[in-house]
Amino acid sequence: MSRYLPVQLYEQIFSGSLDIHKKSERKKLTIFFSDIVDFTSISEQIEAEEISEFLSFYLTEMSTIAEKFGGTIDKFIGDAIMIFFGDPQSEGDVQDAKNCVDMAIEMQNRIDALQPYIRKQFSFPANLKIRIGINTGFCNVGNFGSTSRLGYTAIGRGINVASRLESEAESGEILVSENTKILLEDFFEFTSERVVNLKGLPHPVNCFNVSHEKSLNRESILGECFKLVINDSNLSDNDLTKLKAFVAKYSEDSSKNEPKADPN
Repeated sequence: MSRYLPVQLYEQIFSGSLDIHKKSERKKLTIFFSDIVDFTSISEQIEAEEISEFLSFYLTEMSTIAEKFGGTIDKFIGDAIMIFFGDPQSEGDVQDAKNCVDMAIEMQNRIDALQPYIRKQFSFPANLKIRIGINTGFCNVGNFGSTSRLGYTAIGRGINVASRLESEAESGEILVSENTKILLEDFFEFTSERVVNLKGLPHPVNCFNVSHEKSLNRESILGECFKLVINDSNLSDNDLTKLKAFVAKYSEDSSKNEPKADPN
């Protein structure tokens, strides 16, 4: 049974923490779509049995990464994958979005690392590349279907935007919406800002390519009751010295004001 359901959904259903009779609810999700570039034309050159074996291998590799980052695997459509973050478990909007992009980067790196094995094992004629679209937005998520059969999924404009961004992405690109970018500007560098008209959507969408994760210089200042972590990449040495002095003085003043033990 667990192989037919997302891991998080399976665990919550059988632990009793998820109401399976609840139809759906509106939540903010970060949604991921990916597919293999030119896979249709590639698959026409290879026997169906080998394609089936490859897809099993590929989807297993990608699913392992998705589960590592806490993504809910919604569905596989041939070589395409839909995953969302924020339900049935959420770490908050920012962390959900970060987990999604971290997952996407690891997937890209993994497929690159597997190229020699894929060419040898499956006789593919060219290096495989995946393209990825990511969007953050409100969706309806929960049980959808008929009285005889239900599926746990998400629907709404947020889903459509992510799907269209994936179609718009170039080979090897991770294309995110402005909604996702705004949440993650402290964590990633973004390039290639562009405005695209996405099929089926009434207004253009601003989107960005994820370049790489930011390398943050971090200065940690410890106190007895707190830990202050500062991104000092834009902080001058003089300002950092002043900040340390302020924290030291605050700690000293606080210790002076502590109640003295009663000698009696």
